[in-house]
Amino acid sequence: MSTVRVSSTLHTRINYWPAMIDMLTSLLMFFLLIYFVEQNFSSASAQLAVARQKQSQFSGILEREFAPEIAAGQIGYIADLKLLQVRFGEGVLFLPGEHELLPQGRRLLGRLARVFHSVNADSTHPYEQIQIEGHTDNVPARRSYYPHDNWELSTARATSVLRFLTRGARQPLDEKLMSVNGYADNRPANKNRRNLNRRIEIRIYFSGGAPPGTPGARP
Repeated sequence: MSTVRVSSTLHTRINYWPAMIDMLTSLLMFFLLIYFVEQNFSSASAQLAVARQKQSQFSGILEREFAPEIAAGQIGYIADLKLLQVRFGEGVLFLPGEHELLPQGRRLLGRLARVFHSVNADSTHPYEQIQIEGHTDNVPARRSYYPHDNWELSTARATSVLRFLTRGARQPLDEKLMSVNGYADNRPANKNRRNLNRRIEIRIYFSGGAPPGTPGARP
């Protein structure tokens, strides 16, 4: 008895197209991501460079305008990225415990307003925000009249500075850019020296927008 073996060949056709399409889609998404990151980082770097340029210009004008006060330690400043922080020390703007500006304080703030207007005078928006902060020492101030305590004193002093810069100066600032904060004694500059904690700080955030007329500037 003979056995007949039948051999069959199985022909399987493999479709590579779905895998190819997935791979091409992934590559396209990868290159789009690279492009997006490069564009955004380039834009952010350019804006930071413009802001730093304005910050440097402001610092230079501030140093020239207030050279005697800076040398005497009455005024100081610290620069960090797009931020510049200007400090007015104890007794420069106010009498102890008071929130009304001294005549010399008004003169100093008037000069500061001129510095603000000197930075990129041809730019519509040289600043993103200007924050005015009031600080006191940790000696309790409880009085029957306003300001009743250190919270009210620190806030009232910062508000007095804002009102002068936006309404009392010959070259007033745009109050839409301004904000006021009072911190009482909760953010001491030096825990061992109370006189350094009684201060006004003005934090200036510079805009990264290019001045009008600059190539690539938005209208």
